[in-house]
Amino acid sequence: MRIIQPIDITEAVLVASNVPEDDYPPWAPATAYLVGDRCLRGHRLYEALLAHSGVDPGGPATNPATWLDLGMDNRWRMFDDQVGSLTRQVGAIAVALQPNAVINALALFNLQGRTVTVAMTDPNEGEVYRRTLSLVDAGVSDWYAWCFAPIGRRTDIVLLDLPAYGTAQLSVTVDNAGDPAVCGHLVTGTQADLGVALYGTSVGITDYSRKDTDDFGNALVVERAYSKRAEFDLRLDTARVGAIQRLLASIRARPVVWIGEPSYEATVLFGFFKDFTLSISGPSLSDGTLTVEGLV
Repeated sequence: MRIIQPIDITEAVLVASNVPEDDYPPWAPATAYLVGDRCLRGHRLYEALLAHSGVDPGGPATNPATWLDLGMDNRWRMFDDQVGSLTRQVGAIAVALQPNAVINALALFNLQGRTVTVAMTDPNEGEVYRRTLSLVDAGVSDWYAWCFAPIGRRTDIVLLDLPAYGTAQLSVTVDNAGDPAVCGHLVTGTQADLGVALYGTSVGITDYSRKDTDDFGNALVVERAYSKRAEFDLRLDTARVGAIQRLLASIRARPVVWIGEPSYEATVLFGFFKDFTLSISGPSLSDGTLTVEGLV
């Protein structure tokens, strides 16, 4: 089992993107805003709660509130630590990152597309990595399903074989061949080994949809977001118990990528650990359990 500790994606790191920042007009102090008007300030979107002019949405809070923060704009949603806030672009999403730090892993969540292409280019050695992954996942087990079952698509992928170059530029393209390409979150950083995830690990989702029934038996369903969750059973070297405890303590308040097994999409999550227990079972090997709650 591994984790990816993310680097922060800032303006200095994001050196190129084909997604325009034109969701709404930029905020202008001389503009008279009406209730419901929206604007772009920095990389965030705001909606006017009061008719006004000259109140900076990025400034101090007012009472009553003047602006409602709607979150990041379309270009930056894929970097906002929210899996459910989506960057959309017709045809393909293409970004280039210059981390100026050693990275060796990449994870992408909530994808919609046909292929993902990842490349790394070092200024001294040229292209040092390129890989294209298909997001098509037939998931069939018999001829009937092959002929008639709808074609599925993978939504989460992880790459753990990036070469550890500290000066290389990372390029990521999500291509959907003319249809809208979507990316919920992009994470790159360094990976760390926690041990071996064992069979018996359980996975699931937490659904935030509303499901009620009135006094006459009529169902009311309001579809909302959901998040992944998992409880990992681990086996690790007893000599590493202290190091693993310190590592988990250091990331207790920061979301990271959790990878039980890269080939099992259900065991790849982005979020926080809720609880962990390490049992010193013997002089060579020890056991542990780790409960992870994914972010929406």
